[in-house]
Amino acid sequence: MSIAATGMAVDALLPQPAQSAEEIRLLVTGPILLTLSIDSLATFAETGEINGDLRTYTRFLDDKTLDLMRNGLNRKIPLDVVTVSHLTYSPLGRDTLFNLGKVFQVYRGINGQRGLRAAVIGAAAKADAEGWTLIDVLREFPTSSIEIELSDLLALQRELAVYFSYNNAVVEAIQAQAAAEAATQASLNVAELQDLSQPGPFQYRTQTVTVRNPALGQTRQGLTVGYDFDVDVYIPTGLTAPAPIVIISHGFGDEKESFTFLAKHIASYGYVAIVPDHVGSDLQYRQEYLQGWLNTLLSPMEFIDRPQQISFLIDKLEALVAESPEWAALLDVDRIGLAGDSLGSNTALAVAGAEITYSRLVQACNRDSLLLNFALYLECRAQYLPPENYELSDPRVKAVITGHPLGAALYGPEGIRQIDVPLLMVSGSKDIVSPVVTEQIHPFIWLQTEPKYLALLDVGTHFSSKPGRDAAGVFKLLAGENRDVGSSHYKALTVAFWNVYLRGQNDYLPYLTARHAQQMSAGQPMTVDIITSLTPEQLETAYGRSAPIPIMPPLAASVPPRAESILAEIERTGVLKVALRRDAAPFGFIDTQDRWDGYCGSMAIALGDYLTQELNLEVEVEVAELASNLTNRFELVRDGDVYLECGPNTIQEGVKGVLFSNPFFTTSTQFLVPAERAAQVNPNTPLANVRLGVLNDTTTQSFVETTYPQANVVTFSGPEGRKEGIAAAATGEIDAFVGDGILSYAELLLEGYAVDQFSLTPDLPLTCDFYGLILPNDDPEWRSLVNQFLSSDDENAVATEWFQEIYPETFNKTAVCLNQ
Repeated sequence: MSIAATGMAVDALLPQPAQSAEEIRLLVTGPILLTLSIDSLATFAETGEINGDLRTYTRFLDDKTLDLMRNGLNRKIPLDVVTVSHLTYSPLGRDTLFNLGKVFQVYRGINGQRGLRAAVIGAAAKADAEGWTLIDVLREFPTSSIEIELSDLLALQRELAVYFSYNNAVVEAIQAQAAAEAATQASLNVAELQDLSQPGPFQYRTQTVTVRNPALGQTRQGLTVGYDFDVDVYIPTGLTAPAPIVIISHGFGDEKESFTFLAKHIASYGYVAIVPDHVGSDLQYRQEYLQGWLNTLLSPMEFIDRPQQISFLIDKLEALVAESPEWAALLDVDRIGLAGDSLGSNTALAVAGAEITYSRLVQACNRDSLLLNFALYLECRAQYLPPENYELSDPRVKAVITGHPLGAALYGPEGIRQIDVPLLMVSGSKDIVSPVVTEQIHPFIWLQTEPKYLALLDVGTHFSSKPGRDAAGVFKLLAGENRDVGSSHYKALTVAFWNVYLRGQNDYLPYLTARHAQQMSAGQPMTVDIITSLTPEQLETAYGRSAPIPIMPPLAASVPPRAESILAEIERTGVLKVALRRDAAPFGFIDTQDRWDGYCGSMAIALGDYLTQELNLEVEVEVAELASNLTNRFELVRDGDVYLECGPNTIQEGVKGVLFSNPFFTTSTQFLVPAERAAQVNPNTPLANVRLGVLNDTTTQSFVETTYPQANVVTFSGPEGRKEGIAAAATGEIDAFVGDGILSYAELLLEGYAVDQFSLTPDLPLTCDFYGLILPNDDPEWRSLVNQFLSSDDENAVATEWFQEIYPETFNKTAVCLNQ
């Protein structure tokens, strides 16, 4: 429920500090410390006067830095207390405060997250209509001092270098490269060139088309399977042949109407411009989040759902062309381009071939040092996806434009290097929303696709390619000035790029050169530099030392391919070799009639039939089944004894020689407690001296031992371990058996227990486990086909047969797990 809707008084929102901060204490080493009074900072902010202990620090700063410092202290932030409260208690706000709390501590070694939250809410509650300042926040900090370790301050300095000194050096390197490229290019007579920033010769009409997304995705109603989304279509009038198509993907918290200016401009040059509404991350979604109606700023599913929406949209266009002569005369579905802005550029990168690199993402999102990168906060939402590289590319998209992109941690060099279509990146030199150096310039260096272009707007921000009125206050820092000039540059560049790479009109190539950019920028308050190459050495030479963060992180080692692919072996032998569990109902078990049964066996048969059709085999594929267990499940696949293993295998990273398929099931850790003892076993308490049974050498055992160190853990092993553990709970030998809820539930049914004899608790997941098939790591073709099968109607029929009764519960767990 919204805080605003409860009618709670502002005072009830506020942590009530017993005192407020008077000074900042800089802990140097051992007992050595330096202090800075907040009063001296406030005086400096108000009058510009430097007195007291502030002199000790400002003598090392020049006038420009002092001006920046004073402006920063005085800058009003116009967010009211209800909005601030929602933000600070949201996952994004919590993570932001936790990161800042690494530096601004309540006591030495104690993270200042809660103190910062109290201070920000307190400052907002006492602010006037114009907003609150950093000085207000410092005064509201609920301890007498704010403590900062010198090492943390130095880490903060390195982080800030990305936005200041290193950023400036990178811009200089790009400008030097642009000058070098321009020197090799012929001069252009600007007077004779068409001004592509002006409208083209075509009029246009608009139409709205509704597209069906059959996959799981985030909407304002929560995670939904199968939903509609609208796309606005701008159609040139007077076409004599089907026109190329340009799809425009808006950013996070934005709306498709923000790109009317670009859609109209592109349509005026004879392109069909299409702008979809990404309902799980659009303007209305963001507004409802800020109002407290939604508890998830960005669902991890958006990183999957957005690229899929583009592909479903293209499917729809192809269907329209196939079904309607009118649409067939308008749309050339063989010439499709995709332009994205901000998070929409992340979408464009994925569709162009970038692959999520889960290990890099987890590393970037869970470091101990301070993190000052809003784009990375959004990217880190993707770490809650099952750790797999999702296949989101669509070869029907022939070229992409990325405006102010993000995704450096999400994709890394390995993922970015998979892009293989022409790409134009448009960036702002002072973009602090998606830091231009780390999120854009470094990934541009990683790109190996040809051709590639970087167009740098200077001085440009995250919003400089969209027209709009000059902002005021804190938003002026984000939006910048001269956006009409930036959007004019952007419109001209997009038309030239599409003309070359969708229409094959190479006479527009001069518009994409450094020389033309120089001439186009003459006399303008915002310039543009265009380059086609850049190296790490150029950046570090301009910076004068090593970059504060690695420009080219070490690449992960590649796995050599198999001598013969699995599909080739199956085609040659006609045999599908699989390993299945016998001790994990309902996935694989021995039933009461001593028959080997379960989802996995049915799935293997369906996969065999699927392969028979996919490979066009004259003889049906035979399924050869081997038994697996917790001990040998990875070894069977790694050694090549089977092509896959099916069971309750939690998707994880770093298992030698194997990978996992996309998830086919979601479950969570739950306590199986005899009904009469349910009140005494509460997972939300320490459970001191409570006897908890677990399977030996499992992730559940690790979870229980870490989460409940005061409990008495009893382990059970072997194929009968789960059965023995549940029996022990039934007889009172242990107080509860802890395991995957679905497996415990199925074992109860298999062993004939009455369901009401036990309680499964808690309702909300303690952990989130995504099950995947174990596959060899050296055959991407096989993995791709298996994932294709898992999303097919063939597999869905098997899953429905086995899981239909628990599907609602499973879906609820999926929703919670994907939005944690």
